[in-house]
Amino acid sequence: MATRTMVLVVSALLFITILVPLNSGFAQNTDGRWALGFHGGANMWFNDYDKVLIGPGGEVMVRYGMTPTFSGGILLGYEELKAKNNPPISSQPYNYLKLHAMPAALAGWFHFAPGKNVNPYVYVGIGAVLYKRLTAGDVYVPDSKFSTSILVPVGVGLEMFASRNASIVADLGYRVTDDYLDAIKTKKLDGYATAKVGVNFYFGTSNAEKEERVKAAIQRMKDSTALEAQRMKELADAEALRVKTLADANALRVKDSTDAEARRMAELSAKRLADTVLTLQKGKTIVLKGVNFETNKATLTKESETTLELAYNALIASPNASVLIVGHTDNVGKAAYNKKLSLHRAQAVKSWLVRKGIAGKRLTVAGKGLEEPIDENTTPEGRSNNRRIEFRVLK
Repeated sequence: MATRTMVLVVSALLFITILVPLNSGFAQNTDGRWALGFHGGANMWFNDYDKVLIGPGGEVMVRYGMTPTFSGGILLGYEELKAKNNPPISSQPYNYLKLHAMPAALAGWFHFAPGKNVNPYVYVGIGAVLYKRLTAGDVYVPDSKFSTSILVPVGVGLEMFASRNASIVADLGYRVTDDYLDAIKTKKLDGYATAKVGVNFYFGTSNAEKEERVKAAIQRMKDSTALEAQRMKELADAEALRVKTLADANALRVKDSTDAEARRMAELSAKRLADTVLTLQKGKTIVLKGVNFETNKATLTKESETTLELAYNALIASPNASVLIVGHTDNVGKAAYNKKLSLHRAQAVKSWLVRKGIAGKRLTVAGKGLEEPIDENTTPEGRSNNRRIEFRVLK
């Protein structure tokens, strides 16, 4: 009896699909438009009971056409699910079960004939269903509180436009739920089939209509008078000339700035070279600019070798000279730590020179830490100046 009833519902859906002629003239594009649908029909609950019964159901659909072939939205509804088992299942004290179920899901619709007045589709979604169980005597089991199950709706349907803003809908679907909807766990998912008809109401302007309006506006512009076209051309030419003039002026400014920077760098390089020419004179203190170390270490950087080569050449040029190599730090950190670090850095310079061939007895070392600053320690530049290696020429 239940199967016969479901067949009758499906037959009614198919009959409705021929009520709207295929050439009704209401070809619609749904992309860019909102749709509000009201659908009603019947369901069949498939679970661990052996008798499948027909129940009523309805849903409200809200969706938005994201592309001509895809819409996204939500499904909200109410289903009365029924099942019967005779004789009763041994684990249940009753042989009839009815559910008041309220499904809700996010869903996507895939349209196969966009722009046509008859548009078949499929849909799939994910959501949840709230439900209460009742026995034949309308007694809630286990209680009147709502329970929750997963819900995966899938289905196929046909949408037939009766006007620009309304369509008739018929669809067949299935809703997958968890295994416990019927209060029996068998590791087999429950679910229910649905057959519904209804209407969809459309709001807004489709993207296709917007494109047609844009094309019409472009055509009106093309049909404007020759005088207006000439005026627009003159304005465009004037703007192009203005932009070109600005671009040329900007390019000239960039070139002048680049040339000035190149001259500045050349002057800076010459000054730096002059500053790094070392002459060893008794009593003279020389700051070895360019000798740097890794942070909080006494490890010389690769770039330090340029200045160290100059110091080496100066010692070779003055074979009788002896120097005191003094390390200095900024005021960041504890004084004792900085003094030890500065001594190790002075020793690292001495070791480099000894490896190059300078006699170790010509070189002595000292670490002053933060005791003898030559600049303020309140700025990054001042602290950089205070972190230094000095040659103090003893003889």
